[in-house]
Amino acid sequence: MRSITDIFTSLGEQLQTFGQSDESRTVIRAACEANPWFTERDIIDAVEAIRHDMLDKTSLETWLDGYPTATSPERVAIIMAGNIPLVGFFDLMCVVCSGHEAHIKPSSKDRVLMQYVVDSLRSIEPTIAIHNYLPTEHYDMVIATGGKEANRYFESHFADTKRLLRGSRHSVAVLDGRESEAELRGLYADITAYSGLGCRSVS
Repeated sequence: MRSITDIFTSLGEQLQTFGQSDESRTVIRAACEANPWFTERDIIDAVEAIRHDMLDKTSLETWLDGYPTATSPERVAIIMAGNIPLVGFFDLMCVVCSGHEAHIKPSSKDRVLMQYVVDSLRSIEPTIAIHNYLPTEHYDMVIATGGKEANRYFESHFADTKRLLRGSRHSVAVLDGRESEAELRGLYADITAYSGLGCRSVS
């Protein structure tokens, strides 16, 4: 099996032309049809942010150097949100990079993009530890993201499982009048990007 760093670096290289090839443009159209909140610009921005901030080889190596790899892989269920494009990718990457098995349930709102990325990873390394989540299976750990109702269900369903549950969040910006033009432009982008639906979007 190729090294984890090589696998995710290769994914970053594959995503360099995302939005330019016919295949990726077909994926973008399908993703926008599946989730009317998604726009082509938002999808391309999300992919570029992942490629630039998470899949750079030097950054990956520096990040992974700070953590041990699991000697006994565990089965980790990842139940993903779908509010912004590929919002569940980082959870997937963390689980796989730490040496565990990822069993993923993409949101129906973001299934197209997530499947595209998973298929890309499998084309790079067919044995990569990414599987489909099955609600009847036992998992050693779970990462789940959802609203209040979903979290109540997660608390009950995974009561005896190590879990990281994320609920709804709101973010604020505090201004004191000394903000630069660049900072204000950044705030504007933070409020308006992804239709303001990110849990870290200033609302």
